[in-house]
Amino acid sequence: MNICVIIAGGDVTGAVQIPEGSLVICADSGLYHAKRLGITPDVIIGDFDSYTDAVPEDIPVLRLPVEKDVTDTMRAVQYGEEHGCGKFHIYGALGGARIDHSLATLQMLRYLYEHGKHAVLCHGNTLISMQYGDGSPHRYPRFAGDFSLFAMTEVCEGVTIRGTKYDVEHITLRNNFPLGVSNTITAGFAEVTVQSGLLLVVQVRQ
Repeated sequence: MNICVIIAGGDVTGAVQIPEGSLVICADSGLYHAKRLGITPDVIIGDFDSYTDAVPEDIPVLRLPVEKDVTDTMRAVQYGEEHGCGKFHIYGALGGARIDHSLATLQMLRYLYEHGKHAVLCHGNTLISMQYGDGSPHRYPRFAGDFSLFAMTEVCEGVTIRGTKYDVEHITLRNNFPLGVSNTITAGFAEVTVQSGLLLVVQVRQ
């Protein structure tokens, strides 16, 4: 299984896409979302401090202690890694009542990229991913909405953006100033190149 779909307990709006052959994991109260959407996970992982209904007996469960060093969603990511997944589609990891969990999710996203995995946070009409500074151009298809780039490392150097309303060549983005917010793709796709650093890529689709 190359793709791991994780459903966590934050906000889930719209459909959850399950590519054929995916490993599907519910992280704790993400099981509520799965039930509502008619999705049967392959495994349920959590300490069950937020999912309080009866746990299905016909689905494998990895029960975690309440006192632990990782969030339920992070443990789900590790489980996906252990089972050979290279791509992660993560739903319900943002929003909800816990902003600290949302911030932990962004750190988790960076963890995945630094371990050679590709991951996307799916939050309603918003897709959040990362791009490494390896000098290779990455293409993002045109959509109606905002296209924003943020430095996740202290600096992202040699940033070139083409095919957008605000094209730039070889600029530096820093993690203490939101220079890359609210661009728009005007061509068939945006082409983004960064020479060093790690970019957070946010697509807010209307």
